[in-house]
Amino acid sequence: TFEEKQVGAERYNLFQGCPGTRTATIVLRGGSEQFIDEADRSLHDAIMIVRRALKHAEVVPGGGAIEMEVSRHLREAALSHTSKSQLFIKAFAKALEVIPRQLCNNAGFDATDVLNKLR
Repeated sequence: TFEEKQVGAERYNLFQGCPGTRTATIVLRGGSEQFIDEADRSLHDAIMIVRRALKHAEVVPGGGAIEMEVSRHLREAALSHTSKSQLFIKAFAKALEVIPRQLCNNAGFDATDVLNKLR
């Protein structure tokens, strides 16, 4: 379908529902140039994330997930030691949990509850 639409003082010609299209146009409008630039950067980042996800099937989890997993493995490995090294391994495992703890605090969650659930 073709539609001519007026947005503010500008007139736009819109083609919608075209089968087989692989492109799209996004029109950004805002109160200031700084707002438009920030919206442009955010959209570009989002589009590049989707593009990368479509090109590569591998995904690495974020948000402290890797640190929590390494910490879990270290805690399990520490159980096989009986000397002081067990204390050192557990201390290192606990240190890895600083990153997820801080992310929880920044997001307004109770870090202790969240980390206990993740363990």
